[in-house]
Amino acid sequence: MIMPNTFVENKSRWLEIANNDFDYSILFIKCFLPFNAWYCNNYPQHNNIDSKIIYALKSEDNIFKTRIISLLEGNNSESKLFRDHIVSLNELLEHIRVPTNTNRISFSDINFRENPEKSKTRNFNKNTYKAEYLTPSPPHNYRIKLTILKTVGHSSVFSYQHNKYDKEHLKLDNDFKNLTLKMQEVILNLFEDVDPKKRESLIQNSKKNSFSKFQNIYFINDSDLIAQSLIEIIYRLRCILFHGEITPTKDNLSIYESAYYILKSIIKTLH
Repeated sequence: MIMPNTFVENKSRWLEIANNDFDYSILFIKCFLPFNAWYCNNYPQHNNIDSKIIYALKSEDNIFKTRIISLLEGNNSESKLFRDHIVSLNELLEHIRVPTNTNRISFSDINFRENPEKSKTRNFNKNTYKAEYLTPSPPHNYRIKLTILKTVGHSSVFSYQHNKYDKEHLKLDNDFKNLTLKMQEVILNLFEDVDPKKRESLIQNSKKNSFSKFQNIYFINDSDLIAQSLIEIIYRLRCILFHGEITPTKDNLSIYESAYYILKSIIKTLH
Protein backbone atom coordinates (compact mmCIF):
# COMPACT_ATOMS: atom_id res chain seq x y z
CA MET A 1 0.00 0.00 0.00
CA ILE A 2 1.35 3.44 -0.94
CA MET A 3 1.41 5.76 2.06
CA PRO A 4 0.24 9.33 1.44
CA ASN A 5 2.78 12.14 1.73
CA THR A 6 1.55 14.10 4.73
CA PHE A 7 4.09 16.87 4.14
CA VAL A 8 2.78 17.96 0.73
CA GLU A 9 1.88 21.37 2.15
CA ASN A 10 5.63 22.10 2.35
CA LYS A 11 5.97 21.81 -1.44
CA SER A 12 5.55 25.50 -2.29
CA ARG A 13 8.00 26.51 0.41
CA TRP A 14 10.62 24.10 -0.91
CA LEU A 15 10.15 25.48 -4.42
CA GLU A 16 10.69 28.97 -3.06
CA ILE A 17 13.79 27.88 -1.14
CA ALA A 18 15.25 26.32 -4.30
CA ASN A 19 15.55 29.86 -5.64
CA ASN A 20 16.93 31.42 -2.45
CA ASP A 21 20.01 31.21 -0.27
CA PHE A 22 19.37 28.50 2.32
CA ASP A 23 22.87 27.29 1.52
CA TYR A 24 23.63 24.97 4.41
CA SER A 25 20.72 22.62 3.84
CA ILE A 26 21.89 22.26 0.24
CA LEU A 27 25.51 21.81 1.33
CA PHE A 28 24.39 19.14 3.80
CA ILE A 29 22.65 17.26 0.98
CA LYS A 30 25.75 17.55 -1.21
CA CYS A 31 27.84 16.23 1.68
CA PHE A 32 25.45 13.37 2.41
CA LEU A 33 25.46 12.09 -1.19
CA PRO A 34 29.09 10.86 -1.19
CA PHE A 35 28.52 9.43 2.29
CA ASN A 36 25.48 7.58 0.94
CA ALA A 37 27.51 6.26 -2.00
CA TRP A 38 30.30 5.15 0.34
CA TYR A 39 28.11 3.23 2.76
CA CYS A 40 26.08 1.54 -0.01
CA ASN A 41 29.34 0.43 -1.64
CA ASN A 42 30.79 -0.84 1.65
CA TYR A 43 27.66 -2.63 2.86
CA PRO A 44 26.35 -4.43 -0.26
CA GLN A 45 24.84 -7.19 1.90
CA HIS A 46 22.13 -4.74 3.00
CA ASN A 47 20.93 -4.10 -0.57
CA ASN A 48 20.99 -0.30 -0.32
CA ILE A 49 18.51 -0.30 2.59
CA ASP A 50 19.59 2.84 4.43
CA SER A 51 18.16 1.96 7.84
CA LYS A 52 19.98 -1.39 7.94
CA ILE A 53 23.26 0.20 6.89
CA ILE A 54 22.95 2.97 9.47
CA TYR A 55 22.31 0.33 12.14
CA ALA A 56 25.51 -1.44 11.07
CA LEU A 57 27.45 1.84 11.13
CA LYS A 58 26.32 2.45 14.69
CA SER A 59 26.78 -1.05 16.06
CA GLU A 60 29.92 -2.29 14.25
CA ASP A 61 33.52 -1.11 14.00
CA ASN A 62 34.04 0.92 10.82
CA ILE A 63 36.09 3.89 9.65
CA PHE A 64 33.12 6.27 9.80
CA LYS A 65 32.44 5.67 13.50
CA THR A 66 36.16 5.46 14.26
CA ARG A 67 36.62 8.88 12.66
CA ILE A 68 33.88 10.34 14.88
CA ILE A 69 35.43 8.86 18.02
CA SER A 70 38.88 10.17 17.11
CA LEU A 71 37.43 13.68 16.62
CA LEU A 72 35.51 13.44 19.88
CA GLU A 73 38.60 12.41 21.81
CA GLY A 74 41.24 14.41 19.92
CA ASN A 75 43.22 17.37 21.22
CA ASN A 76 43.99 19.21 17.95
CA SER A 77 42.17 22.24 16.57
CA GLU A 78 40.10 20.13 14.15
CA SER A 79 38.77 18.01 17.01
CA LYS A 80 37.94 21.08 19.10
CA LEU A 81 36.08 22.67 16.19
CA PHE A 82 34.22 19.39 15.59
CA ARG A 83 33.07 19.31 19.21
CA ASP A 84 32.07 22.98 19.04
CA HIS A 85 29.80 22.18 16.09
CA ILE A 86 28.19 19.36 18.10
CA VAL A 87 27.54 21.77 20.97
CA SER A 88 26.01 24.26 18.52
CA LEU A 89 23.88 21.54 16.91
CA ASN A 90 22.64 20.41 20.32
CA GLU A 91 21.67 23.98 21.28
CA LEU A 92 19.79 24.49 18.02
CA LEU A 93 17.96 21.16 18.25
CA GLU A 94 16.85 21.98 21.80
CA HIS A 95 15.71 25.47 20.87
CA ILE A 96 14.14 24.93 17.45
CA ARG A 97 12.79 21.39 17.90
CA VAL A 98 12.52 19.74 14.50
CA PRO A 99 10.63 18.24 12.79
CA THR A 100 7.95 18.86 15.46
CA ASN A 101 7.83 19.55 19.17
CA THR A 102 6.31 16.13 19.92
CA ASN A 103 8.58 14.17 17.58
CA ARG A 104 11.82 16.05 17.79
CA ILE A 105 15.43 15.15 17.08
CA SER A 106 17.51 15.61 20.21
CA PHE A 107 20.61 14.36 22.00
CA SER A 108 18.61 14.54 25.22
CA ASP A 109 15.74 12.27 24.13
CA ILE A 110 16.64 9.80 21.40
CA ASN A 111 16.35 6.17 20.42
CA PHE A 112 19.64 5.39 18.69
CA ARG A 113 20.23 1.74 19.64
CA GLU A 114 18.37 -1.35 20.74
CA ASN A 115 17.82 -1.24 24.47
CA PRO A 116 20.55 -3.34 26.16
CA GLU A 117 18.20 -3.96 29.10
CA LYS A 118 16.50 -7.27 28.25
CA SER A 119 15.27 -8.26 31.69
CA LYS A 120 14.18 -6.31 34.74
CA THR A 121 13.01 -7.53 38.15
CA ARG A 122 11.53 -5.76 41.17
CA ASN A 123 10.36 -7.03 44.55
CA PHE A 124 7.36 -5.20 45.93
CA ASN A 125 4.77 -6.01 48.59
CA LYS A 126 5.67 -9.70 48.89
CA ASN A 127 5.63 -10.23 45.12
CA THR A 128 8.40 -10.52 42.54
CA TYR A 129 7.73 -8.65 39.30
CA LYS A 130 9.67 -9.46 36.13
CA ALA A 131 9.68 -8.14 32.57
CA GLU A 132 11.64 -9.81 29.77
CA TYR A 133 12.28 -8.91 26.15
CA LEU A 134 12.90 -12.29 24.51
CA THR A 135 14.57 -13.66 21.41
CA PRO A 136 11.57 -15.19 19.61
CA SER A 137 11.46 -18.94 19.08
CA PRO A 138 8.83 -21.18 17.42
CA PRO A 139 6.02 -21.95 17.70
CA HIS A 140 4.79 -18.81 19.47
CA ASN A 141 7.67 -16.39 18.77
CA TYR A 142 7.00 -14.48 21.96
CA ARG A 143 8.89 -11.20 22.34
CA ILE A 144 7.51 -10.09 25.70
CA LYS A 145 7.05 -12.01 28.91
CA LEU A 146 5.70 -10.44 32.11
CA THR A 147 5.22 -12.28 35.38
CA ILE A 148 4.26 -11.59 38.97
CA LEU A 149 5.09 -14.36 41.43
CA LYS A 150 4.67 -14.64 45.16
CA THR A 151 8.14 -14.05 46.58
CA VAL A 152 7.61 -16.90 49.03
CA GLY A 153 6.51 -20.10 47.28
CA HIS A 154 6.71 -18.58 43.77
CA SER A 155 3.04 -19.20 42.95
CA SER A 156 1.80 -17.25 39.94
CA VAL A 157 -0.13 -14.00 40.44
CA PHE A 158 0.02 -12.73 36.86
CA SER A 159 1.42 -13.96 33.54
CA TYR A 160 1.46 -12.28 30.14
CA GLN A 161 3.18 -13.13 26.85
CA HIS A 162 2.94 -11.48 23.46
CA ASN A 163 4.78 -11.64 20.14
CA LYS A 164 5.53 -7.91 19.99
CA TYR A 165 6.13 -4.96 22.26
CA ASP A 166 2.71 -3.31 22.48
CA LYS A 167 1.67 -1.31 25.54
CA GLU A 168 -1.94 -0.92 24.40
CA HIS A 169 -2.27 -4.68 23.97
CA LEU A 170 -1.03 -5.17 27.53
CA LYS A 171 -3.46 -2.59 28.94
CA LEU A 172 -6.37 -4.39 27.27
CA ASP A 173 -5.39 -7.77 28.73
CA ASN A 174 -8.12 -8.91 31.15
CA ASP A 175 -5.69 -10.34 33.71
CA PHE A 176 -3.76 -7.07 33.67
CA LYS A 177 -6.95 -5.06 34.20
CA ASN A 178 -7.78 -7.24 37.23
CA LEU A 179 -4.55 -6.20 38.99
CA THR A 180 -4.62 -3.39 41.52
CA LEU A 181 -3.60 0.03 40.20
CA LYS A 182 -0.30 -0.16 42.10
CA MET A 183 0.49 -3.60 40.67
CA GLN A 184 -0.32 -2.29 37.18
CA GLU A 185 2.01 0.65 37.77
CA VAL A 186 4.90 -1.58 38.83
CA ILE A 187 4.56 -3.97 35.90
CA LEU A 188 4.16 -1.08 33.43
CA ASN A 189 7.33 0.56 34.72
CA LEU A 190 9.24 -2.69 34.21
CA PHE A 191 7.63 -3.11 30.81
CA GLU A 192 8.90 0.34 29.80
CA ASP A 193 12.37 -0.49 31.13
CA VAL A 194 12.74 -3.26 28.53
CA ASP A 195 11.23 -1.29 25.64
CA PRO A 196 13.50 -2.20 22.68
CA LYS A 197 13.14 1.37 21.39
CA LYS A 198 13.59 3.06 24.73
CA ARG A 199 14.66 6.68 24.40
CA GLU A 200 17.80 7.82 26.16
CA SER A 201 19.59 11.05 26.98
CA LEU A 202 23.22 11.58 26.06
CA ILE A 203 23.25 14.70 28.25
CA GLN A 204 23.86 14.64 32.01
CA ASN A 205 22.68 17.15 34.58
CA SER A 206 26.08 17.59 36.20
CA LYS A 207 29.74 17.76 35.24
CA LYS A 208 30.68 14.82 37.46
CA ASN A 209 31.83 11.83 35.35
CA SER A 210 30.85 13.61 32.13
CA PHE A 211 32.83 13.54 28.87
CA SER A 212 35.65 15.97 29.70
CA LYS A 213 36.40 17.10 26.13
CA PHE A 214 33.23 19.17 25.96
CA GLN A 215 32.95 22.56 27.61
CA ASN A 216 29.66 23.90 29.03
CA ILE A 217 27.72 20.75 28.15
CA TYR A 218 27.76 17.47 30.02
CA PHE A 219 27.69 14.57 27.57
CA ILE A 220 27.84 11.09 29.08
CA ASN A 221 31.37 9.76 29.40
CA ASP A 222 31.17 7.29 26.52
CA SER A 223 32.54 8.35 23.14
CA ASP A 224 31.18 5.24 21.41
CA LEU A 225 27.60 5.99 22.48
CA ILE A 226 27.99 9.66 21.58
CA ALA A 227 29.23 8.55 18.15
CA GLN A 228 26.26 6.21 17.72
CA SER A 229 23.80 8.95 18.64
CA LEU A 230 25.50 11.40 16.28
CA ILE A 231 25.22 8.92 13.39
CA GLU A 232 21.51 8.52 14.15
CA ILE A 233 20.96 12.28 14.31
CA ILE A 234 22.80 12.91 11.04
CA TYR A 235 20.68 10.21 9.39
CA ARG A 236 17.43 11.58 10.81
CA LEU A 237 18.33 15.11 9.72
CA ARG A 238 18.88 13.68 6.25
CA CYS A 239 15.50 11.91 6.31
CA ILE A 240 13.40 14.90 7.36
CA LEU A 241 15.17 16.99 4.73
CA PHE A 242 14.96 14.46 1.88
CA HIS A 243 11.32 13.64 2.64
CA GLY A 244 10.28 17.28 3.06
CA GLU A 245 9.14 16.53 6.61
CA ILE A 246 10.81 19.57 8.14
CA THR A 247 8.90 22.82 7.71
CA PRO A 248 11.40 24.82 5.65
CA THR A 249 11.70 28.05 7.58
CA LYS A 250 15.00 29.86 7.86
CA ASP A 251 15.20 29.05 11.59
CA ASN A 252 14.47 25.36 11.06
CA LEU A 253 17.04 25.01 8.30
CA SER A 254 19.70 26.80 10.39
CA ILE A 255 20.43 23.48 12.12
CA TYR A 256 22.04 22.26 8.90
CA GLU A 257 24.97 24.65 9.24
CA SER A 258 26.43 22.71 12.18
CA ALA A 259 25.26 19.40 10.71
CA TYR A 260 27.06 20.19 7.45
CA TYR A 261 30.37 20.98 9.14
CA ILE A 262 30.10 17.88 11.33
CA LEU A 263 29.45 15.57 8.37
CA LYS A 264 32.10 17.28 6.23
CA SER A 265 34.72 16.65 8.95
CA ILE A 266 33.83 12.98 9.18
CA ILE A 267 33.71 12.05 5.49
CA LYS A 268 37.15 13.54 4.73
CA THR A 269 38.73 10.17 5.49
CA LEU A 270 36.26 7.99 3.58
CA HIS A 271 37.60 6.28 0.46
